[in-house]
Amino acid sequence: MLELPVLLQSRLKNIYPKSEYDTLKNVFSLKRRPVSFRVNTLKSNLEEVTDELTQNGIEFTILDFPKNTIILDEKYIESDIWKLNIYKFGKIYMQNISSQIPAAYFSKENYAGLKILDACAAPGGKTSQLSAMYSDATIYAFEPQKVRFDKMKHNLKKLWCENVECIHDEIRNIDQYIWEDNYFDLVLVDAPCSSEWSLSLHNDKFIQSWDISHINKNYKRQKYILSDVIPYLKDGWELIYSTCTLAPEENEAVVHFALCNYSKLGLESIDLSKNKYIKQVESLKNFENKIFKTEISEKTIRVIPSEYSEWFYIAKFKKWVNS
Repeated sequence: MLELPVLLQSRLKNIYPKSEYDTLKNVFSLKRRPVSFRVNTLKSNLEEVTDELTQNGIEFTILDFPKNTIILDEKYIESDIWKLNIYKFGKIYMQNISSQIPAAYFSKENYAGLKILDACAAPGGKTSQLSAMYSDATIYAFEPQKVRFDKMKHNLKKLWCENVECIHDEIRNIDQYIWEDNYFDLVLVDAPCSSEWSLSLHNDKFIQSWDISHINKNYKRQKYILSDVIPYLKDGWELIYSTCTLAPEENEAVVHFALCNYSKLGLESIDLSKNKYIKQVESLKNFENKIFKTEISEKTIRVIPSEYSEWFYIAKFKKWVNS
């Protein structure tokens, strides 16, 4: 079996307490997690989906959170449901539990005229989740890479996400499409990152390519993305920032940057402690030579990998009316 790079091991030990790190070492050895997916409520409902699973003898568990999420018994693999109509006709969307959390924490209710920005949208999992949650809203989904953009458009069409406007461009060019500051009610930045969610002792490609320079490059890019979109967020409304990596530079450090540079931004608490399928730990107060704002460790969360879910970091900002 492969070993983690020495520098990565050292970083993990600095990020997590010893007891947590010892647990994580067991998770790194997992070959796969149980299949999970979200019911696409634009085309179906929980009853129809569970009926078809039952009729085909497939054992499953329905989660209370994220809403409309199903986990299959661990003996099944994804190809076991490819033959089902719920899969063929876009009535479900394959999506890890952790990946569904960010969008689920927007608190504003759905109404006509709501404007939502998905700044880093492909392949469209969270975009389609937002489309179902806010069916009367207009969603603007940015994606610069052609292959990923085409895949996103395919997915959204299959899922009947008719309220999404797909924009094939970098988010840094947003001023070519949106001309008003304070335009969006909700903003999702599921940022491009070093994707350490895929960290596994069975993933030789990731282990061989892991490099601290990638993390530092992403840190700079993530700060630019937030700087691009924050002016377009309406006062009193919400921006959720997330990554699927464990690197503090791409998580706490980016949130710290935003709080230091935008006086109207504050954090709202996120708590997943009551969900038995998702493990969370407190975010960091400091890392190496960096000390983060106190509210970051109190209000943002680190989802750590378990037998059911993958790594994620989530911060929920609110842009206050009065700074």
